[in-house]
Amino acid sequence: MPDETKPRFSKRLPVFLVLVLLPCLLSNSCASSRPARSAYAAKSLSANADSAYRFLVYQDLMRQGKKDEAMAELEALVKKYPSPELAVELANLQWGQNQREKATATLEAAAAAFPASRQLTLYLANAYQMRRMGDKAVATLGKFLAAHPADAAARRELASLLEDAGKHKEALQVLSRIPEADRDAATCYLMAKAMAGLGQNAKAVALLRQAVDKDQTLLPAWLDLGGLLENQGDLTGAEDAYRKMLSQDAGSPEVQARLLRILLKRKKPDQAMKLLRDETPDKPHLLDAMSAFVEAGYPKQARQALDMLVAADPGSPDLPFYKAILAYEGDKNPKKALEILAEVAPDTPNYDKSLSFRIQIATELGDYAKAEGLVREARTRYPDRKEFIAVEAALLDKRGDTAQAATVLEKALAASPDDLDLLYRYGVALEKLKRRDEAKAVMEKIVAKDPVNPDALNYLGYSLAEEGRDLDKAIDMIRLALSKEPDNPFFLDSLAWAQFKLGRADEALATIRSAAVPRVKDAIVWEHYGDIAAATGHKAEAQKAYRTALELGSDNPKDVKKKLGAL
Repeated sequence: MPDETKPRFSKRLPVFLVLVLLPCLLSNSCASSRPARSAYAAKSLSANADSAYRFLVYQDLMRQGKKDEAMAELEALVKKYPSPELAVELANLQWGQNQREKATATLEAAAAAFPASRQLTLYLANAYQMRRMGDKAVATLGKFLAAHPADAAARRELASLLEDAGKHKEALQVLSRIPEADRDAATCYLMAKAMAGLGQNAKAVALLRQAVDKDQTLLPAWLDLGGLLENQGDLTGAEDAYRKMLSQDAGSPEVQARLLRILLKRKKPDQAMKLLRDETPDKPHLLDAMSAFVEAGYPKQARQALDMLVAADPGSPDLPFYKAILAYEGDKNPKKALEILAEVAPDTPNYDKSLSFRIQIATELGDYAKAEGLVREARTRYPDRKEFIAVEAALLDKRGDTAQAATVLEKALAASPDDLDLLYRYGVALEKLKRRDEAKAVMEKIVAKDPVNPDALNYLGYSLAEEGRDLDKAIDMIRLALSKEPDNPFFLDSLAWAQFKLGRADEALATIRSAAVPRVKDAIVWEHYGDIAAATGHKAEAQKAYRTALELGSDNPKDVKKKLGAL
């Protein structure tokens, strides 16, 4: 728990108390504090002096590392002289000792005794939130605001909790009650997040600009502003936002990575490489940059990034893995990648990664015998590694044995019922087996455990859109998924399809255009694109989309050809 506020005591102690404590304070030792306590005990002190002395004793014990004795001293002090500040001090100590339930109980008791204390209310709400008791956190702040409706800080805290839970409308309602003249940078930022969550990106951008105008150092607002501008296609504005952020936080790898990708989108690979060289990046950042160059179609710069990786750590056991990625992605040479990965020795730290990558490549090449052999090796070497269970299931599914894949996953879930990745894969397998009610139940179970799980939310939202019911709810769920992965083309496709089913065809067209970019190799996405483009009178776009769906192997080519012929 944060330790932001210390108890406030008078800076001047009574003269006789200073004399009594002098040996203890000079030696700062427990040996001195004991006689000091005996001398003190004979005095009759005021409540303020008594509480001040006891707090100094507590601090002295903490300095000596005697946390149990310090805890007992502070507990006695809180009991005799209850106050919001002392309760927070005790709760912080208990929390630091991993006594989370006890810390929460301390704050609950103090909040009941001092209901007007914002400090206690915020700490208690924070404790609930950190213990995944979001409803109690919201209720605590709501009760406080009912008595103190003008408390802007409490409103911002409540809105933040609602945002974390994906309740964008409720968050915006809470914040809108703060008078416009009193809306600081943090308020504007939270309102922008709520607007973005509701899909009102233009309003979100305007609010983010207000936030950074009010506080140029509010880095999260700059980051979100850059991301929204990037999604809107304003690459110049996004670049400017990221550069302004870097001017204040030059060491931010995330921002540097975002700026590098923006430069690549603007077809400025040399500037991107210069940015990389000027940063003196670490290995993860170099690897991310190499991947970015590969994805953008700049293999030359990708190799330069790889050279920097080699120079940074020439003996790294990861280098063959990185070289294989470059061969696979940059050179489009999966066989070469397999040869490189085969050189990785079993006793190296990244042999598991090389096995996983080799299985993926062999499967894509249609060499199922090799893939199955590698899967058997992986399951033997790493019997408890869940990712290889998932790999085995994926291979079975690829070979057309989805039923056996589901069985493998079901068996794994019996041992790990709360593994969300395995649950999601199992749900997808059930969907492919046409066991849709069971698949839906699995996805609902995931969302119950993780209310902002993007994959499960998208699945449920798309299912509603396909069924043509609860479409507003479907859009809310898909938007929540997009708040976690704003560039995910499949989530964007789901949103476009729900918008289309709602009769908002023009809006759906704008959404599907951002989803169906050339890198998306999914026939369903392109068929949706064709349906939406045809409905809005964009015949050429519809023809291209339907043809692409056919090229990608549509599951219902007769229907797609019929639609194409009707244009």
